[in-house]
Amino acid sequence: MDKAVMTFLVDAEKVNIDKKLVLRFLKVRGEATKEIEELLDDCINEFQTYVSYKACYRMFDLKTEEKSISFSDDMVLCSENLKKNLSGCEKALVFVATTSLGVDRLIHKYSSTQVSRALVLDAVASAAIEAFCDTLCDKFEADFDADTAPRFSPGYGDLDISTQKQVIDVCDATRKVGVTLSKKFTMIPRKSVSAIVGIKSSSYGE
Repeated sequence: MDKAVMTFLVDAEKVNIDKKLVLRFLKVRGEATKEIEELLDDCINEFQTYVSYKACYRMFDLKTEEKSISFSDDMVLCSENLKKNLSGCEKALVFVATTSLGVDRLIHKYSSTQVSRALVLDAVASAAIEAFCDTLCDKFEADFDADTAPRFSPGYGDLDISTQKQVIDVCDATRKVGVTLSKKFTMIPRKSVSAIVGIKSSSYGE
């Protein structure tokens, strides 16, 4: 299956990892100590050598019913929260983004020998996938010359986490970017995100 699935790859140095967000993930309050700052910088440098940012996405026409939203007849989702998020949108982009298995392996390498480093690397990876998703959404706005609704992921509000399977299937994400699902619908690699981004009707195609 392809059906106009697009891929997006970006070099590590082009994704800006927010150190403040990393520290929030680590629950560091106030100013970080010099020791923490040095460990963070070191972990980011190592992370950059392992990460491989990849995403795949598809554009869909939207059709809203009383209790569901149809995505070009290829996917039907039932979620009042998603419907509200997509209000005013006639089209949506559905994407899957990942930092790659290399990052999972890096974190695992330290998980039993240097726990503190593994925790910092995990936080760096979490901030990195968020930054990559922001980069991808910026690309959508530029490519389609349109405003976008906030991205909405399976597991948000009343959109069940099991929706991950439909999103991964319609984006052909396993073949395109190597993302699979566990039996509990957790994505593998762990530092991956799937989401739906509405394209505002007022600006699309102008």
